[in-house]
Amino acid sequence: MAELFPHDSGVCHFFFLYDGSKVKGEGDPTSKGICYFYPEETSTDNQELLCGQLAGVGRCISEISSSPVRVLRLRRHKFAIHTRDDFFWALGCSPETPTTSVCQLLDKIINLFCFYNGSVRQSYQLQSRETLANRWSRYLLHVLAGPSELHLVFSSLPTIDSTNVDPLLLLKAALILQSCQRCPLVLAGCILFRGRVVSTQMSPALTMKVMVHESENFKAQSPKGLSTLRFFDDAVSSKSVFLTAFELQYLQSAPVEREWWSQTTPLRHNLSRTPSDSTSSESASSNPSSTPKASFSSHRSTHPCPPSPNRTPSHRTDHKPPPTSNDDLLNRNSAEPGRSNSTSSMEGKNLDTNQGGTDSRHEELQDNTQGKDKTVPVYADDNLLIPMTLYLHRVKGLVLTLLVEPHFLCDQAAMEEVYHSCLASLNGLEAHLRSIPPGNPSAAGPYAFAHYDREQSTLTTNLSTRAGGPPERSFVRAASLLHSHFCNTETLQEAIIRNASAAVYGVRSVAQETYFTQHGAALRNSGVPNHQDSAFSLPAKARHRLLKHGVNLL
Repeated sequence: MAELFPHDSGVCHFFFLYDGSKVKGEGDPTSKGICYFYPEETSTDNQELLCGQLAGVGRCISEISSSPVRVLRLRRHKFAIHTRDDFFWALGCSPETPTTSVCQLLDKIINLFCFYNGSVRQSYQLQSRETLANRWSRYLLHVLAGPSELHLVFSSLPTIDSTNVDPLLLLKAALILQSCQRCPLVLAGCILFRGRVVSTQMSPALTMKVMVHESENFKAQSPKGLSTLRFFDDAVSSKSVFLTAFELQYLQSAPVEREWWSQTTPLRHNLSRTPSDSTSSESASSNPSSTPKASFSSHRSTHPCPPSPNRTPSHRTDHKPPPTSNDDLLNRNSAEPGRSNSTSSMEGKNLDTNQGGTDSRHEELQDNTQGKDKTVPVYADDNLLIPMTLYLHRVKGLVLTLLVEPHFLCDQAAMEEVYHSCLASLNGLEAHLRSIPPGNPSAAGPYAFAHYDREQSTLTTNLSTRAGGPPERSFVRAASLLHSHFCNTETLQEAIIRNASAAVYGVRSVAQETYFTQHGAALRNSGVPNHQDSAFSLPAKARHRLLKHGVNLL
């Protein structure tokens, strides 16, 4: 089957969405169930062949093994698989691409669609296939348009080069975001400059989602799909988005609790987990069954913004240390005096309309300790998509992006305060960032390295071009292979991989991975390793040379 398709040198060879509910009988054509297929110029016969056989094999294996299929390997392609109800997604890449990276890319594309469109099933009930096909194409091209091939391997965020930026400017960006959160209707925000992250309060996954719309607009130099707010000029606009219940709980938690939350939930990139360990989900790539049902109270400053009539306002309470486990949290909530359970609807009819009958009810735990009420929403469905609003304030190449409550747009006082409180600061920050000359691509040095921060999902490397020479391509392939081994072998901490002409050293800790190679080093031995092999000097050289790049391997 693979021989029917031409070989593609790109990262993504195929991507398709197949709806099995459209093909029930033997006489139903397979093309009726193909919602989207990339590349679009593929003939209909080949589309039907690939979609029909992969969907059939995937569902057969799932029924036999009683577990969802995540990867299918053919002779010249590796397919990441994602299933949800009758929907079947597949992303095909070259066999050399790490399995973890392929699965993460597929999950990113699906999550992007759900973030901007809501339920996939409802989207296809309300809109045409042609309209949604254009959106799938935009999300796919954005995910694959990383600064370099290494960024695709590690699924990292594009960030500004902090070595050329005054640290006070980064502090100023963080203070702008903090000032916006004086309004309790603002959940979190991030500041982007020319498609790169300057500062963010969101998780890497959420930051990547909000960057998609801005990056697309920056390239086109004109807003698309945005609603301009009537009280302001064209620089301020909004966009309806959808958050999962877990993402909302994460944003509403206090920063200290958020750090503990990220360490005990699938939102953090658990790269040591095999792809088959996670259950497919339409709205999140994490395993819903492993997501804790516990939640935290919102710690917010007081503000004259009126609360939503359908939402119980949160109250500031004394912070308590996070529990040691999710069960302890639930047990403590139920055991503390003064707590009672009640049930109320959230966002009224909005959830019923957007979720098509999904149960939108959630429980509230109230704590009357020390005469104060603490309301903690506990959502019954982790796949619930909750409507929110994306607020964007553009100052030339600089964009302030805020995730806000939907009724923020109905509160003119709150919008004006957020707008005027950061307008001057955004203008000054944009002027300073614009005056910084772009970093010149560094010439090929005596070594190459890549440092990946798992917590922040950022990548630091001295490889500046996507298509480098043979040494750069060899380093990328070696780093990809080591990254795959680190993901699949939890106990592996250090490794050296080599061929007859080069050697690459890789080391990983709980929070980071580092890869290093020395160009032009004299290889004393390329056969059986011995103590004089030059490859064994790479760890010492990496510790010494990477210190000037801010990477401490000691």
